[in-house]
Parts: sequence; C-alpha cells; structure tokens
Amino acid sequence: MKPEKIFENTWAIDDDGVRIFILAGTERALVIDTGRSGPDIRPMVESVTDLPYKLLNTHADPDHIAGNRFFPSFFMHSSEAVVYYNLNGGTDNFRPVYDGDVMDLGERELEVIHVPGHTPGSITILDKKSRCLIGGDPIQSNGRIYMFP
Repeated sequence: MKPEKIFENTWAIDDDGVRIFILAGTERALVIDTGRSGPDIRPMVESVTDLPYKLLNTHADPDHIAGNRFFPSFFMHSSEAVVYYNLNGGTDNFRPVYDGDVMDLGERELEVIHVPGHTPGSITILDKKSRCLIGGDPIQSNGRIYMFP
C-alpha cells in the first residue's frame, strides 16, 4: 500500500478495495478512514504532507476503522458511536460531527453530509473547491449504492 496522488493535495490509498484518503489544505490535513487491514498509515500520511492532520471516519464498519488505534482521536457522525463502541470495546477519543459541519483545512473547506442508509451515521465529504465528493460506502465509483433499510 502506498499513497497515490489523484489530484492536487489529494491522495488515495487502496487497502484491498477500501480507499483511505488524505486531503491537505494550507494549514492542516485530513485522513478519511483507516482501511481494512489495520496498518499504521501515519507514515504514509507523513510521506505526502508535513502538515498536522486529523482522522475522520465515514462510518464504523470494521473495514473503514481498522487502523484507528494509531490515532489519538477521530471524528465520526454521532449516530455511529454505539456501533463503534460495540465493535471496539469503548473508547474516549471519539469526536462527533454532524450534517452541515465544515472542516476547514486552510483554503479548503470540507462539508460533512449525513447520508444514513448504509449505516445510521454514514457520511460523505463534499470538497466544493476541488469538486470532489468522498462517499465512503454509500456511493461507490463503480455505480453501486450500498444502502440498507
């Protein structure tokens, strides 16, 4: 696994079909999800940016949070807390985000959009400036949509 630049200040890491994203602004960076296999991805993040960075999870499915233990804290929609705690035995480093929250990386604002259906707290991340939507599992590049009742 290694970061692949997909456009300016944006990288993706493929972890057996699950994508981890790194987005950088002028002041900080954001890691989106930590993948399926659970390696410490921090060295990969630090290979593409020297900015301070935080972690945001699109949802609490195990294939998106396997490497969370290497981060001191993470952001996730509040509706995922119960699932995350049940899977991981509880943690106090959870920071909630909500629909409409904006994460400012410095000249790059990312909007959190709540899209329940795949899981109760699934989110997508809208980067208006870069014209990019990072969908987690609900929206796939192959056209599949993974939503459940």
